[in-house]
Amino acid sequence: MTCRQGEASDHGNLGNVFLSRGEYLKANEYLEKTLTIRKEIGDREGEARDYANLGAVFQSLGEHDKAIEFHQQAVAITRQIGNREGEATGYGNITAVSQSLGKNTKAVEYLKKALAIKIEIGDKRGEAADYGNLGTVFKSLGEYDKAEEYHMKALAIKKEILDRQGEATNHKSPKSNIQQ
Repeated sequence: MTCRQGEASDHGNLGNVFLSRGEYLKANEYLEKTLTIRKEIGDREGEARDYANLGAVFQSLGEHDKAIEFHQQAVAITRQIGNREGEATGYGNITAVSQSLGKNTKAVEYLKKALAIKIEIGDKRGEAADYGNLGTVFKSLGEYDKAEEYHMKALAIKKEILDRQGEATNHKSPKSNIQQ
């Protein structure tokens, strides 16, 4: 590890500590420094992480448009470098911001992108999670048949991979108001 890589790592770690503590402006300050260094040294994987972390900062600050912008930059980089898992995670992050804005149609769009990648890379646990999340979004839209369909797909995968806890969570009606 070079001196600059170590410096970027230290700034990033401090940024994440401040993010965890809810000190978002401090987190932003350190993450911006990290991003600058990673761009200088050509660390694309690190850049993608930094953009995602900055997206989390701005989501926490309620600046959702800026959060989505940072998450989209993370997705663009992960796509360029061929990190399919990171790309799916980025779509999940955009989904979360979209849901917090009540933009459930956008949430479905990004969840389906994440799901397609999870299927492609064979991430069964992630696939089940995305099917479950789609079920939840469709439930919030009042589309109970679709919600049931996606929850059933999630349940089938959880049974297949022997995820007994996840299986138990899935055994409720998507039409109920009971929260998990």
